[in-house]
Amino acid sequence: MATETLIVLVRHAETDWNAEARFQGHTDTPLNELGRTRIGPVIEALQPWDPEIVVTSDLSRAREMAEQVGAAFGLEVITREDLRECSYGEWEGKTLKEVRRDHGDDLEQWRSNEAGFQRGEGESLLQMQERTLAAIESIAREHAGRTVVLFSHSGPVRGAICRALDLPIDQRYRFEINNASLSAIRRREDGQWQVLLLNQTCHLDTDPGASSPVASQSERP
Repeated sequence: MATETLIVLVRHAETDWNAEARFQGHTDTPLNELGRTRIGPVIEALQPWDPEIVVTSDLSRAREMAEQVGAAFGLEVITREDLRECSYGEWEGKTLKEVRRDHGDDLEQWRSNEAGFQRGEGESLLQMQERTLAAIESIAREHAGRTVVLFSHSGPVRGAICRALDLPIDQRYRFEINNASLSAIRRREDGQWQVLLLNQTCHLDTDPGASSPVASQSERP
């Protein structure tokens, strides 16, 4: 019996806060109108993967997509709080400009220690990565040999890709993870992870970067 597990990682579609480049974190922001138009194309893009399990973050911007995908494939949806985005604490709801204005000292500390600093008294990137990787590992073991579609957020998806590529989490912007994109990783029988697909956006009908109006990689919430 095969024990390799395939996980298709789907970043949620756009929210108003994505469009405004605001830190979202654990704040439960819904999909916006454009975001909801992405659900159908994501369903079509998932057809060749033949999903068997659907798992999602409990935040509505991921959960709404997962529920429609589950309905399309006749699958129940498993909801997990530990697949949430990184908690940004007091930074949530703010743009980088507003964070610079209100939390200038914190911003400088974060830039000198991106992996370990707890932004806005929330989580550090390392804490988020540890939490979400533990969730992904448990999902892979529980559903060994199956194809899982996992709906989550930029941070957890980047954290999983970084681990598979043996990159430190502060190198997460060496690749892009767009809203409503698909990536795929495989857990091999020896417990190692492989990246099979990264940031597929060809199912979307506009420039995938258009919903990320930010000045530079260091300024992305």
